[in-house]
Amino acid sequence: MLLRITAIMRRAARPPEGPVPIRLGRWRFDPDRSELSSGAETVRLTDVETSLLRVLAETPGGIVSRDELADRSRATVNVRSIDVQVNRLRRKIEADPRTPRYLQTVRGSGYVLRPD
Repeated sequence: MLLRITAIMRRAARPPEGPVPIRLGRWRFDPDRSELSSGAETVRLTDVETSLLRVLAETPGGIVSRDELADRSRATVNVRSIDVQVNRLRRKIEADPRTPRYLQTVRGSGYVLRPD
């Protein structure tokens, strides 16, 4: 009986498989569906924006360098153009893109996504 309870507990303790949706203020990003939405409103993201947000969402609160973003995303351009794509993404998710709350720059290191 004890062995059966232990097996059930192990199954229940597993973390969810795959990426989980994250909250960014009023927005909800679902990596599986590549969708940024707020209620019935859905924001259209480009493939590159979706890819960048996915990479950042894999390590919320962790710094991701520009090089890593360029390598792991669909951005087939130079590393500095990552800044342009991040700024476009900020305009879509931030209330004030000039003082970002969710998608922040870490000077000399890269970017960090700070979900709610």
